[in-house]
Amino acid sequence: MDRISCLPNYILCEILSYLPTKQAGSTSVLSRRWRHVWKDLQVIDIHERHFRDEDPFDSYVNAILTQRNADYSIEKFRLACETNSTDLILTWLDAVIGPHLRELYLILHVNIRFGLKLPEAIFTCPLLKSLVLKSEISLNYGPEFPNVYLPSLKNLKLKLFIPYVHPNKILSGCPVLENLTLILDNTPDSRNVYVPTIQMPRTLKSLTFEDDTIVLDEIYHRVIDTPSLEYLDMKITIAKNSELQVSFSSFPNMVEAHLNIIDHGRVEHGAWVSDLFRALRETKLLALRYYTTRCLFSAPAFKFPEFHRLVNLEVDVPCFNTNFMLNFLHNCHVLEVLVVGIWTGFDSYTMEYNGPTPPTMVPNCVTSHLKSVEFRAYQDTADEREFIVYLLQKGLVLKTVTISIEPDFGQETKYEFVRELYAIPRVSTTCQLNIWP
Repeated sequence: MDRISCLPNYILCEILSYLPTKQAGSTSVLSRRWRHVWKDLQVIDIHERHFRDEDPFDSYVNAILTQRNADYSIEKFRLACETNSTDLILTWLDAVIGPHLRELYLILHVNIRFGLKLPEAIFTCPLLKSLVLKSEISLNYGPEFPNVYLPSLKNLKLKLFIPYVHPNKILSGCPVLENLTLILDNTPDSRNVYVPTIQMPRTLKSLTFEDDTIVLDEIYHRVIDTPSLEYLDMKITIAKNSELQVSFSSFPNMVEAHLNIIDHGRVEHGAWVSDLFRALRETKLLALRYYTTRCLFSAPAFKFPEFHRLVNLEVDVPCFNTNFMLNFLHNCHVLEVLVVGIWTGFDSYTMEYNGPTPPTMVPNCVTSHLKSVEFRAYQDTADEREFIVYLLQKGLVLKTVTISIEPDFGQETKYEFVRELYAIPRVSTTCQLNIWP
């Protein structure tokens, strides 16, 4: 007998738990020793993509759940499949849910108009630490949503369809939640549903939030009072006649933040974006998408906060403005990586920057920290050219400057300004200029 086969069952099951269950089960043909080992698995991972069209997927899942050793409770269950039989899914879940379940991961493609009424016991599992409900799952319980109390839940990923469930009904029952991914969408027949307020759990350390439900001529309120937050990725789409207000705490522990606030028509309602921007001043990485930056461009008397820890900055701008960028850099004292994207979408247009004229001194980060600069969709405007010259002549520690050129330029024009860019003197002897067509 080989050495691995001599190991006790609990060690063999630990090894097999890292494999999809279909592969783990196939070890039963290796020898008599392995025939029943998989039945003690406490981690079940079943993905329909591992099956050929001719394989009976439903029968296989039934066999796995009925033949396994019931003395070993399932601790982790992952299921990804497409089926029209919600009854079958519920039968599987009833066999899985129990007091020892620690992780539940479901990617189910079902008809959202009918909804999938998951067993209510899911929302009261005492040891559940991670819950993932993705794809076309809808929690349709009618007006009475079950009580939610998940005292151990640390990780939650949800895609919720309004109006089937209000997010607060779930979030309020997760007292120790740390990592949340919440994607809110409307069902095709729910464009008139109003969800005025959503409150994020105060215990969060990581938040990914997408909200596409702000569609009515109403005032919406989103509360992110999460002082321990370290990661934020927020994408909110605001319809033309809607208004959004966002309340938030300061974020002293922030490490990485991504903001994508898509405001269709009411830039003046983005005043809270400026306040959120200031609340993120302790972050080490900051990514601002086009619409977010547009709010900063138009904000009256906007003043950049001091970013004492910011190392990596990615910013998409509606049009390049040297004053905006220099004001930004003057407040990023240890910045090492700068990525600038020029917006070229269908709704791009020239905007006036309402901020002050920057100081005449060179930003500290340019002379002592900035090592990498990247331009995306470079259009060779006067401001862009001026800024490139400025960085090459002032950047003492620059190592790479990468410029990706818009494809609309004619060959001769492109050749001419590329030649001129390469001719610009560089104060850093180690700086490499890379230009991509």
